[in-house]
Amino acid sequence: MRRNKTTLKSIAADLGITHTSVSNAFNNPAKVSSKLQKKILDYAKSINYHGPNPAARSLRTGLCGAIGIIYNDQLSYAFSDPHDIAFLRGVSSICEERGTNIVLIPLKNNDLNNFESLDAMVDGYILNAPYKSNPTTQRALSRGLPTVVVDFDAPLHISVLTNDATIMREMTDHIMSLGHKKIGIITFPLTERSHDLFTLDRKLETDNYVPNQRMIGCREAITSKGIKLNSILVRETTNSRDGGAEAARHLLELQPDITAFICFSDRLAYGAMEECQRLGLDVPGRISVTGFDDLSPHGLNSALPALTTVRQDAYAKGRKAAEALLNKDEDQSRRINIEATLIERDSTAKR
Repeated sequence: MRRNKTTLKSIAADLGITHTSVSNAFNNPAKVSSKLQKKILDYAKSINYHGPNPAARSLRTGLCGAIGIIYNDQLSYAFSDPHDIAFLRGVSSICEERGTNIVLIPLKNNDLNNFESLDAMVDGYILNAPYKSNPTTQRALSRGLPTVVVDFDAPLHISVLTNDATIMREMTDHIMSLGHKKIGIITFPLTERSHDLFTLDRKLETDNYVPNQRMIGCREAITSKGIKLNSILVRETTNSRDGGAEAARHLLELQPDITAFICFSDRLAYGAMEECQRLGLDVPGRISVTGFDDLSPHGLNSALPALTTVRQDAYAKGRKAAEALLNKDEDQSRRINIEATLIERDSTAKR
């Protein structure tokens, strides 16, 4: 029968090794061999133990003096995506004022075991729209450290949320008011590593809060106009210009009479417009295209029309998230709202 409470000492006893070795595996992995560390961490995971409980540590003590930011994609993404750059600028502006450092934690990492000792490095977490079922995300939520979530569904934590569903309904209403009924939707993955093609009537997954909310907004608008959801194709793809181009090409092959693309990021939208341009399809004369983020009117290709998009203040998101975390607010259910707005430009036109 297993003990009621697992500790480093009990794991050491179970494995027949020293307490110091187990402690180092979590807190100072450089002092144990990779083979031994793997043995310890694998065993700990098998009994649902994720390391010494750090709940008693406080941001106010400055014990580590750092916060961890968990986000999707690879490390380089944080330095190349304009939205994430602005978000990190917001976080860092508060951290500089408080003398706090930042540890970046990308979910796309070849060895998630590297994160087993993160709790010894940070005093709290900001979850920036990560996939909910990812082991690193779940582990961060379970550790008991102060945590603020951004564009993420976690009622037990302070959340910073954009009005994604409402603003995407407004965007879809705008497209349909221009006479568009044959619409293709291009999104980044709803679940980690998914790359599917489906119709809008499919039951929505909830692994990623952002595309899920934006899909809800599209569905509400389209349903209100009496258009059948199963007539609207949705393509998941990587959140990049190449991904947007590939998705646009695929959707046009399947449904050549599409007259509008609703894209869930500006990167996807610019890729879709570039593919339309390559195919000789005028934007917006033949196909209207919308984005989300407002990188800039000609953010990624000055030869394309200025993009109709959604403006959200990523810098403010970052500041508010960092303030909430470092202030250690008592109201853990508090919701901080960031209002996004529709920006109409040249990439959309009447049919």
